[in-house]
Amino acid sequence: MKKSVRILALLLSGLMLASGLVSCKKEEEKKGGEVNVDIPENEGPVLEVPAGIAEGKTFSVYIAHSSVNNNYIREEETGDDLNDSIYQRNALTEQHTGVELNFVGSTRPTDGASQGQETAQVRTLIQSGDDTYDAYINVQHSGMPTLIEEGMFIDWNEIPHVKLENPWWYANVQRDICFGNKIYCMTGDYNLASFSNTECLIFNKTMCDELELEYPYQAVFDGTWTHDMFVEYIKKATKDLNGDGKLDYDNDRYGFGGWQYEQLQALFAGYGGECLIKDEENLPVLNIDNELTYTVVDKMIEVFDNEGAFFEGKTFGIDDKMFNEGRLLFNDSFISSVPGTRSLENIDVGFVPYPKLDEDQEDYYSRTANISCLTYIPVTNQDLDKTGAVLETLAYYGNQLVLPTYFDIILTIKSTRDAESEEMIPIIRNSARFLDQVIGFNGSNIVTAKSGNTLASYIASNQDTWEEKIATLIETYQ
Repeated sequence: MKKSVRILALLLSGLMLASGLVSCKKEEEKKGGEVNVDIPENEGPVLEVPAGIAEGKTFSVYIAHSSVNNNYIREEETGDDLNDSIYQRNALTEQHTGVELNFVGSTRPTDGASQGQETAQVRTLIQSGDDTYDAYINVQHSGMPTLIEEGMFIDWNEIPHVKLENPWWYANVQRDICFGNKIYCMTGDYNLASFSNTECLIFNKTMCDELELEYPYQAVFDGTWTHDMFVEYIKKATKDLNGDGKLDYDNDRYGFGGWQYEQLQALFAGYGGECLIKDEENLPVLNIDNELTYTVVDKMIEVFDNEGAFFEGKTFGIDDKMFNEGRLLFNDSFISSVPGTRSLENIDVGFVPYPKLDEDQEDYYSRTANISCLTYIPVTNQDLDKTGAVLETLAYYGNQLVLPTYFDIILTIKSTRDAESEEMIPIIRNSARFLDQVIGFNGSNIVTAKSGNTLASYIASNQDTWEEKIATLIETYQ
């Protein structure tokens, strides 16, 4: 096991360079002794934070999206590998820096309205000058970009001890959603959701066997897993099983389904769509009214022109139910859902990244969902030295302990059922992309329109608003 974990840790390091309230507070009687953990040998960068740098201090974080509470709050070791690796990460961080970690998790639900309420609460706390929290963890959307524009957060370049070039930080955050030379949000390997909430397609291998379809693994390796192949598979999987002359979710077989608010953005990203690009000064430029965007949206519409492909925006979980019953070939999913497929006794399951637009597209692109959450440092923070030291240490131990455990134990051994699935993990991780939420365009507005709307008219009616948002964004990051 130690050899496997060490190899995976090195793999992760290389990949990352490319790419009321409930509170958990340290109890002295529970964590009084030192934590001794066998850390694998690390041939890459090492932790440079001085020991004892925050001795006697408390580091408080408010987690504004309850879905990621378990990435931080672990009360004790239980014998569960993932739980214990997160607990040990926290304990080793406290031990090394001398700090007391205080993670405070939201108990609100995770629907859109609740996300807005959480953002409003963050704004109120910061505007009032409340310095209770050294950091906030929240979604990328639901008003958080507006808080950046309002000057609520500190540029990470000003935080001591944080070395964003280290492999335990997500370089793709800077690449995709930070501009100029400013970094107002970031995430690292202390946040498992940054990887586990990356989207993929899980597929029914048993159905592929029945339909005499090759598993798409080799096509992924060959770079031929594209829109055309995807549509072909959707068509071959679709069938009116009860013979009543129409397809319905309760009785028939479909090729592709998902929850539209994640699925459509993942498809847009997978096909290479991006609404913002950067100029020579790393500042945002609108990138919608061009041939690529028209092609991407047209191909998205082509997918759903097939009666066996659907997006569901009202009743959550229809796609999961159909997949579990063996009546859906491809299901939009997160990496975090892969372990649950091991309970499907009559279905063998694999997973792949979303397909490319065509073979000319150089890379696969896997969307990291907004709910993966990012870390924001408020302007009310009174101790950036402590903050940087703790975050760097948390990210380091997350890289050394938590991610190898998640890869080696949760996915590779317990969940996947073939070697090819294991090889999909680094491909998906290395292809992760964040979609910028400032503009709010991802093609879904057109794909979901039933009539009376085209991309050209949509662009024409929104161009001025988008340009105003771009201007505000440039002003924020200059």
